[in-house]
Amino acid sequence: MLRMTRKQIWSVIRKLDYTLDDNTVETMTDDIYNKILSNIYDFSSYNCEIYTQQNKKRKIYTYDKLSVENVLCHYLKKQIDNIFNIRYASRSKIMNRLFNTLPVMKNMNDFVIIRADFKSFFDSVLSEHVYNEYVKQSLLKRNDKEILETYIQIFEFCYAGLCLSNGLTEIICREFDNHIMARLEKYGVFFYERYVDDMLIITNSFLAQDKFMEIMDETIIEVFGNCPVKININAGKFSYITKRNLATDNRFNFLGYDFNMKQDTNKIYFEYGIAAKKINKYANIIEKAFQEYSKTNDMEKLRQRIKLYSSRVVIGRAIEGRNFDWLTKGVVANYNELRYRMDELSEETEVFLKKLYFHFLKKYNCKRPYFLTNKQNEESIYNLYSSLSRNRTLVFEKSIGISENTIIKWIKKLDPTYSEWGKDYYRIVMDYLTILKIE
Repeated sequence: MLRMTRKQIWSVIRKLDYTLDDNTVETMTDDIYNKILSNIYDFSSYNCEIYTQQNKKRKIYTYDKLSVENVLCHYLKKQIDNIFNIRYASRSKIMNRLFNTLPVMKNMNDFVIIRADFKSFFDSVLSEHVYNEYVKQSLLKRNDKEILETYIQIFEFCYAGLCLSNGLTEIICREFDNHIMARLEKYGVFFYERYVDDMLIITNSFLAQDKFMEIMDETIIEVFGNCPVKININAGKFSYITKRNLATDNRFNFLGYDFNMKQDTNKIYFEYGIAAKKINKYANIIEKAFQEYSKTNDMEKLRQRIKLYSSRVVIGRAIEGRNFDWLTKGVVANYNELRYRMDELSEETEVFLKKLYFHFLKKYNCKRPYFLTNKQNEESIYNLYSSLSRNRTLVFEKSIGISENTIIKWIKKLDPTYSEWGKDYYRIVMDYLTILKIE
C-alpha cells in the first residue's frame, strides 16, 4: 500500500523546483503519484558523471531533477530524517563557534588542534551496512523500507550526488561522533564539530598524533564495520597542531576558511582568510565574465555580473504555508565571519578581495569600466572588500526583496526583446540569473 500522499509529493516537487507555477506542480504531482502507485519507477535509471578535481576523478550520481526516482529519494530522505531526528549541521553556526573559540586558546597552557576527514567517504560507506545496522529495525514504515531496499540493491555505496546518501551517512556518522567523543573525553575535548565528513577537534591537553590515529582507527572499525572507511592523511586534508611544537606559521583549513596561528615572541595571534582552493574557484568563475567582456565590450552585462559577484545573494520562496526555503550564494554569503575580522585577514585573502577585478582587467587588456574605481577600499557595491565588510545583500523574494519590475528593467538592459508574459516572479529571477550566466 502506498504511504506517500499527494501532499508529500507536491511538497517535494515544489522544493526541487520553486520556479514552477502551482498548476504545473499539481499536474506533475498527479502524474508522479500514479506512477508510484503503479510501481512505474526504476532506480537504475540514474545519471553518472565523472568530475576531475585536483587531478582526482570522482563519480557523481544523480537523477533527473523532477523524475519519479528523484522525488521518491527525496521523500525517503525526509522520512529517514524524521525517524532518526536528523538535524544537519549548519556551516555558519559551526564557523561562528570556531571563530569565537580560537582567540581563547592564546592563553591556554596546552592544546592540540586536529583537522581530519575521511578518504573518499561517500564511496566507502556501504548502503547495506547502514540499512541493516540502523534502518531495518527502525520505526520507518514497512512500505518505505521496501522501497529503500530496492534502492540499496542498485547502490552498493552511499555515492556522492544522491540525496539519500546524505541521510544514510549522517545516521552512521552520528554514531561515530558518540564513539569518538567517548574515547577522547580524557584529553579534554572542548571543541568538536563534524560537517559531513570534515572534522575539527581541539583538546586542552596533549594528545600525540600517533595516539589520535590509533583511537580513530579503533573507532572506525567499531562503527563502520567492514566499510572501507579510512582517515585521509594527505597534505591539506589532515592537520595536527600542538602548542608544544608550534612553528612560525601553523595553518589549517576548515569548511573553506583558512586559519593561520602565528607565534611571535611567545605571543599567539591569528590570521583568517579564504582557503586557496576556494579563492581559485571563485576567481575562475569571475574570470569568465572578464573574458567575455574583453570580446563583447558589453559593459552593462559586466556591471550586473560584478554587482552579483560582490554581494550576498539571497533567494527565498514559501514552500508550505509560512515556511520559507532560502538559498544564499556568493563570497560575501559564504565567508560572512570574515567581516568581523577585516583587520586580521591573510595577505592572500586581502589581495583577492581588493585586487581581483583589476587583475583581470589587466590580464585581458580591458578598459576600466566607470563603476570600478582605482580606490580599492571604496565603499561600493562593486567592491568585494567593501561588500564583505558591510554584508551587502541582494534579496530575491517576492514580498520583501527586489521588485519584479526592477528585475525586468535589469533584464531588458541586457536583452531588450525579453518577454515576461506568463511568468511568475521566480521564473523571472531564474531567467535573469541565466542571462548573466550566474549559477
